[in-house]
Amino acid sequence: MSRKNSNDVLKNMIDILKESLGELADYKDTDGQQFQYGEKVAYVECLEMIIEWELADENGLDFDIEDKFPL
Repeated sequence: MSRKNSNDVLKNMIDILKESLGELADYKDTDGQQFQYGEKVAYVECLEMIIEWELADENGLDFDIEDKFPL
């Protein structure tokens, strides 16, 4: 496995997290959906940390995360 620099890793993480959140968009905090909702919360929290990266806007995080992926 080849090593990547931190920028490439963060860009990949952003893409994967946004894709996963798209798949989990319809899950709510209700009976039978708590595991998926927990995943959704964790992914939103990850994006909220990554958005502090100085290059976040130019790498796909140029929006309000909780508006796009409401919990």
